[in-house]
Parts: sequence; C-alpha cells; structure tokens
Amino acid sequence: MNTQFETFFVKALYDAKIEELVNTYQEKDFVANKHVKMDEVEFDVIVKQGEKTIAFEIRVLPLSRTEMSDIDKHHEKAKALGYDFRLITIAKPKKSSIEIAWLDKALLEYVANHPIALPQSIVTPLDYQEIETDLKSIQITDSEARVSLNGNLSVHLQYRSDKEREDNEQTFISEKLPFQGKLSLNLSEHQINEAFLSVDNRYWYNESSTGPINSA
Repeated sequence: MNTQFETFFVKALYDAKIEELVNTYQEKDFVANKHVKMDEVEFDVIVKQGEKTIAFEIRVLPLSRTEMSDIDKHHEKAKALGYDFRLITIAKPKKSSIEIAWLDKALLEYVANHPIALPQSIVTPLDYQEIETDLKSIQITDSEARVSLNGNLSVHLQYRSDKEREDNEQTFISEKLPFQGKLSLNLSEHQINEAFLSVDNRYWYNESSTGPINSA
C-alpha cells in the first residue's frame, strides 16, 4: 500500500477496495487475510484456497519510481513463495472534498469551552450559534488525524462603540468570525484533542488584529 495518503477520501477508497477483495474471495470459499507481513514485505490482502494463493497489492495512481520499485519487491516475494501476484490501482480523483460528519458540532462545542481573544469593543460572546468548516488537508495515523482548515464561526455578542462605553450602553449583534488553523482529532472517539485557530476579524470592525482560540 502507499505509505501516506493525501486525503481522507483516498484512504477511504483504499480501505473499501481491501474490504471488496476480502468479501469477493470469501464468497468463493477462499480464506482471506488483510495486511499480511512476509519478512520485509507486507501484502494488502492474501487469499488462499487449496494449493492456490494470491497476493494483492493496492496502490493509488500515479505511481512514482520508488513505488514501482517497491511493487517489484512485492512481486518477487510473491513469486518466491509460489503465490500469484495481483496489482490493483486506484485512480485518485482530480478534485475531492474532505468531510468529517461530526467535526462542525464538535468544534462548536470546543470553542464554546475555550474562549476566543476578542477586541475591547466586544464585551463578551453571548452565544456560539453555528460553525462552518472547509478542510484543506488531513493526515491520518491509526485513529488520529491532523487537519488544516478554514471556516466561519457565527456568534451572537455584545458590542460597544467608544460612545456607547462612555454612556454605559451596549448593542447586541450577530457576526461571523473567519478563522483558519489546525486541529488534532481522535477519529474513533469523535473528539478534538487540541486546536489552534487564528480568528481574523479585520474586515468587520475598526480594530485590526487576530486572536487565537486556545489549545487544550
């Protein structure tokens, strides 16, 4: 298999192809095993029925020279063991969106518990209403993921201008705070381990600055 996947979507395609192979050959009364290591080589799937054994290697296109060399090693190892060898390739989509169904809700709860640095003109956020995220990249290791993203956080807050502060008055408004940053996720528990998000609110009030959402 490829040592690193560029997107969660491509990793999902790879996992789905493995399950498809296993299910297909089990229906034909083969014994199927996933991620079988033979010395320095690991095959994605090996199926066996009687004297017939087939080793499968799954790769994502395009293949680099290094990957082609690694595939040759898998082929030679299978041949030395008396196995048939099959290479299966997955075409990487030219454009793919990355979505994690539970992320927006979890991130909204996270920022509600980790206050955002706001300018003096904003007294306090009253309510975190909604969050929208656009994932730019994701790196997955077992059940953990590192995510880079942009987004918008909708808040209902108190705002006071200089004159209102002098008169001890306040105004209630709803605004969207654009942000960008990185998250560490626990995919199995649907939790955010830590986050660092920079809020850029220079376009919607007079003071220009960015403020971090504190990490856990």
